[in-house]
Amino acid sequence: MKVKISKTFSIRASINDVWDFMTDIKSVSTCIPGAQYNESLEDNEHSVMLTVKVGPIKSSYRSKVAIKSLDKSNYTMEIEGSGTDTKGKGGANMEMTGKLIDNGDGTTGVTGESTVTIQGMLAQFGSRMIEDVSNQLFVQFTETLCTKLEGNGNNIESIKSKSDNTLSGTAVAGAAIKGAVGRIMGAFNKK
Repeated sequence: MKVKISKTFSIRASINDVWDFMTDIKSVSTCIPGAQYNESLEDNEHSVMLTVKVGPIKSSYRSKVAIKSLDKSNYTMEIEGSGTDTKGKGGANMEMTGKLIDNGDGTTGVTGESTVTIQGMLAQFGSRMIEDVSNQLFVQFTETLCTKLEGNGNNIESIKSKSDNTLSGTAVAGAAIKGAVGRIMGAFNKK
């Protein structure tokens, strides 16, 4: 199953601070719910463990994340990731492109587009449920990222070292249920 996700948001931080943070996989991992950075590998690859729960299924993925291209002159990046379920029941691949824009008012716009391909147990829930869960994970990611970068005037190195990226299962489940109920009510109201 393939899911395409496109998101845009702004952060009250300079474009250079956002770039420095977003191009450091170890730092970004601290903002992704359920992610735990393991180690730097060869060729700009990094080992990350990712745990996601969808409905009654909890999956952990041994993942490799690679920075494929960075263009600081245009503030664009391409990142690829792949993971294998630790129970051998599937896997996931992700391709992401990102762009930063200096909004000129002390904020930085962030645009990201990704394609996620999921095989195995999680794929049985269908793209709508995966989109709902992805949206909630994205909300948690942006909240954590903004908290770290908009913090109390800390320098970028101390911001990178702070980490609390626990996955809020209640929030994810709530968002998935809310999305499903919203779709059902929308279909009912159309009749």
